[in-house]
Amino acid sequence: MMSFLRKLASLKLTLFGMILLAVLAVIGSRDAEIGTGVTVVPLLILIANLLAALLTNRSFRTQTGLLVFHVGLLLVFVCIGLTLLLRYDGHVEILQGGAFDAGLVETVEQGRWHDNRLGDIELYQGEVRVNYLPGLNRQDTHSTVEYRAASGEMRRITVGDTRTANIDGYRFAATFNKGYALLLQWTGADGREALGAVHLPSFPAFDWKQVTTWTTPAGQEIELELDFDQRVSDDRADWSFGRTDLPYAVHVTPVGEPQRSIRSGESVALAGGRVHVVDLRVWMAYQIEYLPFLPWMFVAAMLAIVGLTLHFASRVLPASAPAGSRAEEDDYGHVARA
Repeated sequence: MMSFLRKLASLKLTLFGMILLAVLAVIGSRDAEIGTGVTVVPLLILIANLLAALLTNRSFRTQTGLLVFHVGLLLVFVCIGLTLLLRYDGHVEILQGGAFDAGLVETVEQGRWHDNRLGDIELYQGEVRVNYLPGLNRQDTHSTVEYRAASGEMRRITVGDTRTANIDGYRFAATFNKGYALLLQWTGADGREALGAVHLPSFPAFDWKQVTTWTTPAGQEIELELDFDQRVSDDRADWSFGRTDLPYAVHVTPVGEPQRSIRSGESVALAGGRVHVVDLRVWMAYQIEYLPFLPWMFVAAMLAIVGLTLHFASRVLPASAPAGSRAEEDDYGHVARA
């Protein structure tokens, strides 16, 4: 058993594990289909290698600093591995005045062991305000949301560039991506009604092209264009995104038909029914992350740094002389050893 552990603690295996980790990390980060989850394999190799070294190398037991460093390093590898297996990364756009819908989340990466609980989250989007400096340089973001905490109470929080909402272990962070949405009501020829929102491209990044396509419940594809009466200019001293009381028109262009323009509160007849412009809203995009072992990874890294500091300090600082061999002087100035 000990001979197997000594082979497992080989520095050659350590080098192989580190090289494999670096290669797979680069491949996983560049190929979204592969993902960084492939790095779990070299992490398991390094964890087994380091654990075997701790069990077989006597120098770790005689040098406290070295032992603490390697224990911290082992815990860092364990935390990284668990994070990759349990992590979640996704994006979602939430409409002002609307609720978070887990079905609209675009998953970027999900660990094999992740238990997706996004469907249990109750969250509502409130007011959005993004302040800009001259030249349309973004200054700060203020996005107010309400969510139901684990205790059952509703809480309100304003997230922004430095503050996030943590709900059931998931971290909701506001991104730079946001824009306008048209709240539309569809009335079919059979009298059935449907209310929904159509998100337009990011604003003000694409303020010159607020155009999108929408397929009506009757199956007709139309082009919708939001046209403000006064365009936002980058010459302004300051500007804030989030106002929805701006005068605007909506250009409706069915495929193969001429364009028709309507304003808020008006409607237009289309194939199979009518569409009514109810309101103008904004949408806010969020990055959703689940990294439960990230704080523990920081603690483990600090433990490794402390251990390394103790190890080098023991080598650099002079060792104290044993108490039984201290040099002492008598009353006549002669040096004697106790």
